Parts: sequence; structure tokens; C-alpha cells
Amino acid sequence: MNVRKRIALTAAAAAVSGGLALAPAAGASAAPAPAGHGSVTVQRAPANCPRGYLCVYPKLNFKGTPKKVRSNNRNLQHYGGAFNWPLSAYNNGTQCSVTVYQKANYRGQHAKLNRGTGWKAIGGNLLTIYSNKWCVR
Repeated sequence: MNVRKRIALTAAAAAVSGGLALAPAAGASAAPAPAGHGSVTVQRAPANCPRGYLCVYPKLNFKGTPKKVRSNNRNLQHYGGAFNWPLSAYNNGTQCSVTVYQKANYRGQHAKLNRGTGWKAIGGNLLTIYSNKWCVR
């Protein structure tokens, strides 16, 4: 196969897979994300996510005004906003991972977000974040 055809096939494969064929393998997925939605290691926390906090955003790619929590929380339901429809999240904690739960009292669907990582797009499998717990092993 000639070089020109090989490049065309590689570009087509990248387009079909959303660019994954050309993405670097190392560090591409630093933390397990909710049901197949990609997490990323971000060099810096979003500017509006203070050190020591889990920040949950109402828009993709850490956009919008985040809801911020820094300790274990059994029920975030009454805070509303991004906790009701989370679209992205970032763990700017200082010591460990945080597990977020779809229901209050640490129940329901859950996912672990490692320190210094975030989900740019949470997707439809974690519709709410109504409780969180730090350093769950």
C-alpha cells in the first residue's frame, strides 16, 4: 500500500473514531469515568475550582458556575444547580480521589474521580451527583 493511501486510511479511521486513532496512548484515561465517558488529566485545575474542592459544572468542559464541595456529603440534593444535571467535574482535592454517587447517602450509580483529573463530559449515565465521599478505596 502506498504512503498516500495509508495516510488517507489513517485519517478516515481517526474521523470515524473521533480522533482516537491519532491520540497519544499514555495518560489518555487517568481515572475511571462514568460508563465509558472519558476523563482527562488536566495540567491545571479550572480557574474557578479552588484547591481542595470537587467542582461540578453545569456545562461541558468545566464551563459555567460550578458547585463546590470539600468534605464528605450525604445529601447534595438541596443545593440543586449542577448537582441536578452535572455535565463536567474536576477533582482539585489535595490528598485523594473522590467518589460521586447518583443518589443521597452514598447510593446508586457511582464513579471515582482521581485527584487532579476531571471529566470534560459526564454524559447520561450519571444524571445527578447527590452525595460524595473522599478517599474511598
